[in-house]
Amino acid sequence: MSKPLGENASDLLAAADREQLARDIDAIERASAALRKGAPELQSWREWPATATQYKSRPVWLLIGVLWVSTALVTLGAVYAISALVG
Repeated sequence: MSKPLGENASDLLAAADREQLARDIDAIERASAALRKGAPELQSWREWPATATQYKSRPVWLLIGVLWVSTALVTLGAVYAISALVG
């Protein structure tokens, strides 16, 4: 039993795509090898030791507390200023 024409064409396209992918991967590997040979001081970041410092994020409740305290101080200052001007 033979396949319809559309299935043969899609099989040919899939095979051509696989062949192109294989050629592209091979070209990338050759270029990588040439780069490693030409510039050995260049290394992948994955090969370096992990020396990056991680910053610890501050809790949200601390930020909220600071905002509340500063709002309270500004309000108390405004009340004192108004009472000093009036009284």
